[in-house]
Amino acid sequence: MNDTKPHSPSVPGGLEPSLAPQNRRLGTLLILGIVVVMFAVFSIFAHNFFTIRSVLNLLLQTSTFTIVSIGSALVLIVGCVDFSLGAVVALSGVGVVVAAVMGLPLWLSMIVAVFLGGLAGLLNGLMVAKARLPSFITTIASSLVIYGFLGGVGAYFSKHRAPHPLPNSLGDLASSPVFKILGHNAAGAPIVIFPGLSWIVIIMVLVAAIFHFILMKTRIGRYLYLVGSNQEAARFSGIRVTRVKTLAFVLAGMLAGIVGVLLASRMMGPPGGASGYEMIGIICAMIGGASLLGGRGSIVGTVIGSFILSTLSMGLTMMNNDKEYIPLLLNGLIVLLAVYLDGIRLRK
Repeated sequence: MNDTKPHSPSVPGGLEPSLAPQNRRLGTLLILGIVVVMFAVFSIFAHNFFTIRSVLNLLLQTSTFTIVSIGSALVLIVGCVDFSLGAVVALSGVGVVVAAVMGLPLWLSMIVAVFLGGLAGLLNGLMVAKARLPSFITTIASSLVIYGFLGGVGAYFSKHRAPHPLPNSLGDLASSPVFKILGHNAAGAPIVIFPGLSWIVIIMVLVAAIFHFILMKTRIGRYLYLVGSNQEAARFSGIRVTRVKTLAFVLAGMLAGIVGVLLASRMMGPPGGASGYEMIGIICAMIGGASLLGGRGSIVGTVIGSFILSTLSMGLTMMNNDKEYIPLLLNGLIVLLAVYLDGIRLRK
């Protein structure tokens, strides 16, 4: 799945070797414009779409999509694809809940959950990079194994009462906002001027900023792009290709682990609807400019891509759309458009 076009390994920072800066900026502005247009349309036709609470709800809904999409983008950049991230989200979500009800401190339970995600990514990375198995089939098989394992865990706990109740503090990430602004009305009664941002949104911003810095300003970011652009040239340049590709899977798994923890916080229990997250991640990354052939992609574009899908979903819901096939149809058309644009970029 690697682009065989040679690229210079001397490109500074983590810039994508295969795209000129002006082309990257143009692509980012294009998809950003799509978000603005969608937001304007839904603000007109969807009741109460353009309100503070709706925007905050959109941010909350987009946060988990964005984090898992960043992981998908990292794997796509090195020329692979990971279809197990949804299963890893579910695994980590179950992991944090099981660890918490078994009596571990909540902070340690969260670390265990993220570690499980990284471990799943490590196994995927070793099978793909070391054993040279196709990432497509390998990660699908991994997801089946994980879901089978989770089914066994669920059957076990259904027969054995948990020794401790789930701690209420697990929900603090979702229910304890920051930057909340309170005021008083004319009668002196307290009112909420700004409901604040969920910690989930703050974590999403931090994750996006950190990985944008890694890709654009560090040697690791440069290596990820070079391995995806031309694996053989990267190997001849002294880059340890196996380690770099494995690292991409480990980071993606850890990010999926973080999403599992955040979803468990929102639901106060294991996330049961994580099976579609792998496709959401791939779609958002490709909308943001990532390529199935590797060597392309950006964090900024991936973030905007996740907002496109979330805005579309939320806007249609608020328009009282009861036709479930319409979001599926539009998402499919968006994927086809992303693949088409990817083909155009490759032909240039």
